[in-house]
Amino acid sequence: MDPVTSAQYQMMKDSFSRRGIEIEAAYTPAGGVHHIHAARRLLAVDRDDNVQRLQAALPGLRHADDPEQTAPGDLVLLTIEETEDGSLTVAEALDLIDERLGEDNPALAGQAPLATPVHVVHIAKICPAGEPEVPSGYPPAQPWPAPSSAGQGGHPVRLGISDTGLLQDLDPAQYPWLAGVTGEPDLLGPAQAGGLPGIPEYTGHGTFIAGVARCMAPTAQVYVNDHFSESGGELEHVIIAKLEQLIAEQSPDIVSLSAGTYTRNNWAPLAFSEFRNRHSDITLVAAAGNDSTDREFWPAAFDWTVAVGALGTDQQHRAWFSNHGPWVDVYALGEGLVNAYATGLYTYREPPKRPAKQTFAGMARWDGTSFSTPIVAGLIAEEMARTGSSAAAATQAVLDGAGGNNIKGVGPAVRLP
Repeated sequence: MDPVTSAQYQMMKDSFSRRGIEIEAAYTPAGGVHHIHAARRLLAVDRDDNVQRLQAALPGLRHADDPEQTAPGDLVLLTIEETEDGSLTVAEALDLIDERLGEDNPALAGQAPLATPVHVVHIAKICPAGEPEVPSGYPPAQPWPAPSSAGQGGHPVRLGISDTGLLQDLDPAQYPWLAGVTGEPDLLGPAQAGGLPGIPEYTGHGTFIAGVARCMAPTAQVYVNDHFSESGGELEHVIIAKLEQLIAEQSPDIVSLSAGTYTRNNWAPLAFSEFRNRHSDITLVAAAGNDSTDREFWPAAFDWTVAVGALGTDQQHRAWFSNHGPWVDVYALGEGLVNAYATGLYTYREPPKRPAKQTFAGMARWDGTSFSTPIVAGLIAEEMARTGSSAAAATQAVLDGAGGNNIKGVGPAVRLP
């Protein structure tokens, strides 16, 4: 495990532990992180005879009774703590199930597996974003990409952002492009030496993303949910429950998700598959990830999402960190973005800057597919506002435009003026 991933994984593990949840990493033969999941738990769909088939393959498998981890819909958590095969890891339990199902394993026929790990969906280098930096020539600093002056759309559009919430009491004179944006609170830490509040890890991530989206779609109604602020990660079924709440309360046309997960066997995660079954009308725009790999990153890798990779600052080449591959639908600027951020004192948690401190005064520069994603989500929202078209039609229009700007060796791309 490289030093940056190790630092982020440990922060996430500590945060989950404070909630009484143990997470663990599955490793590649070379020692890298293959995926992260909850310990001693499996995820399944309690439909037809799925659970009975699993219990026949692994006697002693039973429903978990974790109060905090109630799964939505037909999703169900199973515990491997009392299986007749003794003390098993999640990987060992799933390998036994696969072996005993044999040719009856639906995953071998391209269908959803009967059970998977409970994957952790996360925002970090083990997902899409590094740590913020102070913008050049700062202060003052202006957002980049700049707020669109072409936002004349008269049709109402709702954009939901699944992230870390919204910083409170933002000065409208400093952030006019965020006027009217609402969301759940993203809280600063206690005062540090000198009186400035501490900026916890991940705080400000959702506000920055909302700012980028609003620069693209000045008239969109934007709401930022607090889905990741505590640890930068969440269990996949919990994220789905939170998305269900977002949809019920805000009725978004588009959801922007700057997070994701790698999965066991690179199989599609069950929670997001079930989400799609219930919400085929929602346009989900998702980050492709920051590991410079062509390995599928979910939910971006689904064919029903809009997977967004990152372009470098010249908007002519893929950013060095961006994931890539035929599953990535479109690329957008992902380096050197500047937008709204917290005011306070930030302590770097990752090498090589750890434990340096940095004072921020309300703006940051940030890199990552985390920030390419709201560019594309915002462009779709602006197309809807301008034309009155559906989210599906607006998405296709944006992708068609990107296809006309296909960068050799990269793929379809949106370029900003």
